[in-house]
Amino acid sequence: MLSHVIQFSISRPKRVIVLWAVLMLTLGSIGAGFGYKLVTDDTARFLPKGAESAQAIDFARDVFGQQAGTRTVSMLVRRADGTALTASDRAEIRSLAAATRHWRVDTDSPALKSQIGDLDERAGRVVDAQAGPASPDGGLQLVALQWKGNTTDPVAQEFFRQVRERAADTARAHHLRVGFTGGVASMADEMKSQEGTRALSQALLFGAVVALSLLFFRGPLAAIVPLLAIYLVAAGASGLVVLAALASGFKLDVNTPQLITVVLVGIGVDYFLFLLFRLRERLRMGEDRRTAAARAAGGVGPVIASAALAIVAAFATMLLAEFGQFRVIGPAVAISVLVMLVAGVTLMPAIAAVTGRALFWPSHSWAKERINGPAARLGRRIARTPGRAALGVTALLVVLSTFAFGMTMSYDQGEQSGPPTPATRTADAIAHSFSSGAGDPQQVYVMSSSGTLTAAQLAPLRHRLARVAGVSAVGEPELAADHKAARVDVALSDGPFTRDAMDVARGPLRAASRDAAPAGTTTLVGGTAAIYADVSDSVNRDMKLIFPVAAGLILFILIATLRSALAPLYLLTAVVLEFAATLGAAVLVFQQLGGATGVAFVLPLVLFLFVVALGTDYNILMTARLREEMLDGKPVRTAVADAVRHVAPAVAAAGLVLASSFGTLMLEPSEVAKQQGFAMAFGILLASLVVSSILVPALTTLAGQRAWWPHRSMRRSAAPARLKKVVPQATS
Repeated sequence: MLSHVIQFSISRPKRVIVLWAVLMLTLGSIGAGFGYKLVTDDTARFLPKGAESAQAIDFARDVFGQQAGTRTVSMLVRRADGTALTASDRAEIRSLAAATRHWRVDTDSPALKSQIGDLDERAGRVVDAQAGPASPDGGLQLVALQWKGNTTDPVAQEFFRQVRERAADTARAHHLRVGFTGGVASMADEMKSQEGTRALSQALLFGAVVALSLLFFRGPLAAIVPLLAIYLVAAGASGLVVLAALASGFKLDVNTPQLITVVLVGIGVDYFLFLLFRLRERLRMGEDRRTAAARAAGGVGPVIASAALAIVAAFATMLLAEFGQFRVIGPAVAISVLVMLVAGVTLMPAIAAVTGRALFWPSHSWAKERINGPAARLGRRIARTPGRAALGVTALLVVLSTFAFGMTMSYDQGEQSGPPTPATRTADAIAHSFSSGAGDPQQVYVMSSSGTLTAAQLAPLRHRLARVAGVSAVGEPELAADHKAARVDVALSDGPFTRDAMDVARGPLRAASRDAAPAGTTTLVGGTAAIYADVSDSVNRDMKLIFPVAAGLILFILIATLRSALAPLYLLTAVVLEFAATLGAAVLVFQQLGGATGVAFVLPLVLFLFVVALGTDYNILMTARLREEMLDGKPVRTAVADAVRHVAPAVAAAGLVLASSFGTLMLEPSEVAKQQGFAMAFGILLASLVVSSILVPALTTLAGQRAWWPHRSMRRSAAPARLKKVVPQATS
């Protein structure tokens, strides 16, 4: 069936290209027009229903009227002259806090002219504002603003800037000064500070991809045409995911659209490069562009299909996750990869059939194969000393893997190493005068099943909570309207996203709440630290389930693709070692040498999704060519040398292009982005230049024909070939 699809696309290439362009542009416009309605940055939304913090959110909504999806923005107020706040100042602060609930976005703002959709809906609003505690010296006061809206939406960020400017003007009229931090305040300032860096990153990314493509193919079309096609398909795939979300009624995590683009650009570059290298090989033999495109696509089509299905299987396992964000990401990326798979066997061959040699214009050097180039020399060396090559690479991977055992998880998503912003300066002022967790307190909810509650009944609970290590302050209880429930705010010593704060919320705070609760009551602990503590527990559980299931599915696909039992085993082992080595390298660079508190808790999953999936791509490409060369009847060592000569340049090109794209993340001020950029770039280079190009051919040489056991056609085709003298392939 696959061959028929390829032949159909090549027989009508222009129609196929036009059809893809129209379809992808249509889907892309749908994604741009409706996507903002489906994304959310409310992590709590994805918690398992049984998580205590999720139950606390539901209780707060039902009993105290707290709206779901809100974020705390801390407003810090002080007098302009630096003296202590007066009673009149405190009254003005309460008035200012109440006024913010009625402010709406100015849609005539020049910054919003290019935005689409319902700007009022996208901007969000302040749904609650409560004056908080004053500093011990009386010079500062906190106000907690509950902001409802997607903090990553540019419209919401612009609205916050309007709120900040309006609040500053109002405060200035009363000789006060204000500062904001947390939630949309921190995000807006961070995005503003990164504008120049993002532009530089995008320029470097585009320049690196074009430069590397020119280096390998010597033709501008070979550099530009694949990128245009891949980004077109990525936009259309994102639109298809939006349609699926609209049809099923589920929300997408705010990072899902970006993740889809990154995944599709990664595998799209791989698939196009695989095709271009094979196309160039066929054109060297003197074939016309359609014949060359057909045979090139026929050679790499099964490889693309197997590699894509392996990625789909890896992401599909996320449907087993307990954490809802994984259950959303898995199908979304799987759908997108299937779109790129279809493009890989229809659109890409059609483009190759239309362009042919023009892709490599104006260079003529592509027509001559380098029989004695670096890849050829590498292949011969591996074939001569496979044991030494396999042992050296395995030792390197094992040594790097040992550092992963010292890994510590960091949940501080806001850790930043860039220039200070107004939000970071306000956060520092709060931490200096209050505590790092004062701006985003946790909530202890008390529910009575035997009668009403009073403040006196809650006094022992407050005293017990105040003695918990890691708690800096406990507020006065707030009783529900029927006095059958109460809320006690608890400020922690550490910021809510830190591991220490999550440990306090997960353990001592919940234990103290249960132990000291009044008779006949039950308690629930909620708040940001409690939410992320439950998230971390859910993520740890899911990774223990997802990783082995995904590995089993990938193994099954490898067995089906290669029709053997031995080769898939050492391929999967190589990928696992590659994953562990990359994680170990990240721990070594950032945690042990860089002094970071730990590696980002999302890093293992990100590496699993990218490094393992893309590494499997490279392994399948190399192993399929090894098998093809052996099926031609060549001796094992000759077959290995020839396979490396043909495939190593393609794998190296794909790896270098992807590593350069991921590496641009290291320019971001966020520590999390730096870690992801380094780890993904390192992992891709390790997968392409070391594991697929050296370790896999070396292991295949050692295994010989046994690599394809129990498939017997290898022996039948290889036997008569031993009577012939194998000579180097002629070049045209």
